Formats: sequence, C-alpha cells, structure tokens
Amino acid sequence: MKYLFLTNPAYGHLNPVLGIIRELVKSGNKVVVYNTQEFAEKIRQTAAEFREPPFKVEKFDLRLMNSAANIAEKVLEITRLAVPSLEKIIKQEKFDCLLHDYVSLWGKIVGIKSKIPTICFVPSMAINSKVILSFTKYLFPDYLHLVSQPLRTLKIFRDYRSLYKDIGETVPFIFDLYLNKEKLNLVFTSEYFQPVRESFDSSFKFVGPIIFDRKEEPVPAKLLDSNKPIIYVSLGTAFNDDINFYKTLIRSFSYIPYQAFISIGSYLKLSDLGKIPENVYIKNYLPQLEILKKASLFISHGGMNSVNESIYFAVPMLLFPFIQEQHINAARVEELGVGIYCKQRIKSREELIILINKILGLGNDYYRKNAQIVRKSLVDAGGLKMAVNYILSFVKRQN
Repeated sequence: MKYLFLTNPAYGHLNPVLGIIRELVKSGNKVVVYNTQEFAEKIRQTAAEFREPPFKVEKFDLRLMNSAANIAEKVLEITRLAVPSLEKIIKQEKFDCLLHDYVSLWGKIVGIKSKIPTICFVPSMAINSKVILSFTKYLFPDYLHLVSQPLRTLKIFRDYRSLYKDIGETVPFIFDLYLNKEKLNLVFTSEYFQPVRESFDSSFKFVGPIIFDRKEEPVPAKLLDSNKPIIYVSLGTAFNDDINFYKTLIRSFSYIPYQAFISIGSYLKLSDLGKIPENVYIKNYLPQLEILKKASLFISHGGMNSVNESIYFAVPMLLFPFIQEQHINAARVEELGVGIYCKQRIKSREELIILINKILGLGNDYYRKNAQIVRKSLVDAGGLKMAVNYILSFVKRQN
C-alpha cells in the first residue's frame, strides 16, 4: 500500500503522527510525507520518504497563527496553491490513502477531487459547534476580531464557500475549516478527556496519544536520577520568548528544593537569562518524554501534545496558555483536576512558589491522583496499535 501524509510544520502537529508513519513503514508500506525542510530529519528517522511541498508559499510563521482569522486566511491561501500540484501527484503515483492534519483544508479538497480514501488526524481536541459554544468565553477575542472587521470576515466566508462550489460539493459549516472532517478521524486524546464527546459521530475514533521513542538527545543521567523532585518547563516552540517569565521561573527555583529542567526553544539564548542556579538545567531543546517519565510537575503552555504527554506519565501541570486553543486545553485540565490553569502571567517568585506548593505540597496528592485517572483513559484508548488498526481497516474497506 502507498500512503501520502500531508503534515503541518509544527512539532505539536507532527510528533503525534511520527509513530504511525514509522509503524506503517515497518509493516512494509510505502509512505511519503510532505513537510518543510526543518522537519526533514525527524521524518527520515521513521524511514518514510520526506518531500518538501510541491508548491511555493510565503514563509510560514507559527507565531502569526494566533487568531481564527489569521489561521483561516493562511489555510485558504495554502489550499489554493496546493491542490493542483497535489492532485496531479496523487493521480500520477497512485496512492492508496491520503492522511492529512485537521487544519489541512487542502488535504480535504484534494482528497475529494482525487476520489482517494482520506483520513483526518486530530492532534488536539476534536472541534465542532457544541465544543466551541461550551468554551465561548475563551474564544471571545476571536469573535470580537471577526465582528470588528466585517469585510475581512466576509472574504474568508466567500473564499471558503468557493472552494467547495468550484468542485460541486455541499459547503460544510464554517467551523469545519478548523477540523476538515473525513469518513475516519483519528483523535489523539481519550473519550474521557474530550469535551462534549456525545456530540461526535462514529467517524471519530479517540485513540489517545501516540507515545514512542523519538530518539532525542538525552540529558545527564545524574540530574534525572537526582533525589530531588523534578519540575519540567517547556512553553512550546512558537510563543516561548517571554524572557521576563523565564527569569521569574529561574529565580523561584533557586528558593525551592527541586531539580528544574527548562527548554527555552530557538528564540532565546542561555546567555540572555543571567545567572543560573545549580538546581536548574537549561537548553534550547530537551527530551520531553524522557524527563516527563520522572517529573513531578510540568509547567507548560498547554499545547495538546504536551498535555497528552504529561497526562500519559501522570504528571500534574501548571499551565500558562498563550492562544485560544491552549486556553481551552488548560480549562479542561483544570476541570478534570489534573493541574492549575493560570489565567494571568505571574509577576513574582512568591506567586509561583505558592502555585507549585499547591500541587506538590506535602501530603497533597489530589492532582497526581486525578492525573492517574485520566492517564488510564489515555492508555485504554489504544494508542499507536489502535490508530494503525483503524487506518488499515479503513483502507481495506474503501479499496
């Protein structure tokens, strides 16, 4: 079988599907994966064939994907550019199945035009009108933005409609632009974690996170084997350059008996952060799974991939979200008692220490116990094996 993956240039979108790609290759399938050069090595490690997109698009800056309107415009732009070349490739190379990310409208449109079995993978919560309505207060800035720019909003609606009208298809509700539902939709969380689960039909399969060895560079074993409880900090790969926030974290850790690991991403240098205490280890990138296996607390931005991986290892969270999706994730984490959703940035080390002690304080296992409950739901969802089984069964039925 030949599989074509249209993946997005973001770690939180790519990491969850790498395990599936590797498993399909191991089973003797031909797998081709499109992404940008930044992710070439990670994709090649799965033994799949890496390809750069067969179309030109302006530099994709994840930091600009911070509103519904910005996301919609970029998705529509890429779709117009991508579909002609992708349709030609699918027909020439006779792929048996197309798999695309949930914000890949170009994947959905080219799947319809090529009449190829198509699967959507959802590395976040699944989204529909009921989920959006239930989290309206976190999306209010987006609503205001759309209402305050009616001409821009109207153009988004018109461009979206025209993509479907041009191929003679019924136009889905506008929310589908952020989900792009297919006959099979693999959601990388559990039914228990998914809000309003009952509003999703049987095409949605909640398989939990895909946890596998990503072969990341290890950290010094003596630090991981420390007798001190471990706090891990990662604010993702996009909105992670708040230097004052990092300095507050570092100052706080110098006053508490924990070993801290901080991943600062690519926008800052270690030298920007001043004096580093002995119990704080900082690098641009750290092996998240390796550290979470032994961590007691994860301080995170609330990206779904990070939330999933933290819960998978039953690690409570202290969440400082940046964008709307992360606020929704953080609210759900707090609702299930797995962590604390910090709605504002901390301004002092005293504030942070209070929050840390609330989760890790002596005799307080409330958050850890709840994390273990949600962890069980993720493990029971089936993970990698279940996801691959759904794919193989779907392709067999469609062909």
